[in-house]
Amino acid sequence: MGKHATIAAITPRLVDEETAAAYVGRGRTKFREDVGKRLLPSHSDTNGNVKLWDIRLLDAYIDGRSGFGDTSNGWDA
Repeated sequence: MGKHATIAAITPRLVDEETAAAYVGRGRTKFREDVGKRLLPSHSDTNGNVKLWDIRLLDAYIDGRSGFGDTSNGWDA
């Protein structure tokens, strides 16, 4: 198996807005609305003009909504 096949199998830790919205089952408009209301964590990093969301923070949101694990929003420090 070549180097490119190994890299392709890696799941990114940071994802763009479109991917983050799809990951939590929202359209982009609803995703932006929920981020604005602080129901979802804000972006964690930027890559130029692209906002990036941390998959682990999105997982914490999903876990809290499902009642799995700690329900506090861990992105508020």
